[in-house]
Amino acid sequence: MAKPFRFAITVGDAADRASLLETIRRAEDTGFAVLAGVDHIGPPLGVLPMLAAAAQLTTLRLSPMVIANDYRHPVQLARDTATIDVLSGGRFELGLGTGWIKAQYAGAGIPYDAAGTRVARLEEAVAVIKGCWTNEPFAYSGEHYQVDLVGSPRPLQEPRPPLLIAGSGPRMLRLAGREADIVSITVTRGMSGFDDFPAALAGASRHIEHQLDAIRVGAGEQFEQRELSVMIHHHLAGISEAATLAERTGTLRAEVEDSPHLLIGGPEQMAETLLERRERFGISYVVIRGAHFELMAPVVKRLAAA
Repeated sequence: MAKPFRFAITVGDAADRASLLETIRRAEDTGFAVLAGVDHIGPPLGVLPMLAAAAQLTTLRLSPMVIANDYRHPVQLARDTATIDVLSGGRFELGLGTGWIKAQYAGAGIPYDAAGTRVARLEEAVAVIKGCWTNEPFAYSGEHYQVDLVGSPRPLQEPRPPLLIAGSGPRMLRLAGREADIVSITVTRGMSGFDDFPAALAGASRHIEHQLDAIRVGAGEQFEQRELSVMIHHHLAGISEAATLAERTGTLRAEVEDSPHLLIGGPEQMAETLLERRERFGISYVVIRGAHFELMAPVVKRLAAA
């Protein structure tokens, strides 16, 4: 049975309290379920303080999309996110990824390790965060983290806040299937920056079935309980724009039209596309960039909770 649609709106462009409040008001009026912050090193407001403030301003659920694991120690992340869950009355969802933008690592002086090392570190971080959230004395000894704690704040939600893990390659998606409640399917495998991002988005339909298989392997019998998610990165007005993107990125127009990270056409066509993708792939949690709010509002109004 298909899961109900949920829609999240990102607020990475919010520069002050007034713009955050305006995004919240519009999201609530439209039917969005989740207010999502982005985690980049640079001008955007810090995602966790922003979500803590938003907890007092809205009844929407709150989630970072997604925390770059290498930017924070998991013990501190567990404490901060448990605090937001308590202050929001149990409305927090933790989104996690490895971190992948090399320039941001370099700018902050953070070592940029090989992908396999970053995935292994994330796997350990998940174990540390879940252990901290139990509010029981917790110790952990791994290759990347060694923890010996007497306790940490206890989140309000039982048994814990939902965990989203975002990934593109098979190892990440197997980890997400095994450990997460929500799996966000991305296109960043092998990337360290945005140069190849348009081509990866355009050709994403080549990989989606293999990505779903990896999630199934990780989740096993729990696969049907996993909520599958994508972010819609770009909107194309029609077939001609799809053809242009295909030519520019060396993909086929049919692949562009079938990419789960792109939408084409007006509200009716976009809604039908999301319904079809939910039927084919099981994708029911759709993240919308704040810049696309006006385009997507009619779609959200039609499909929210459908």
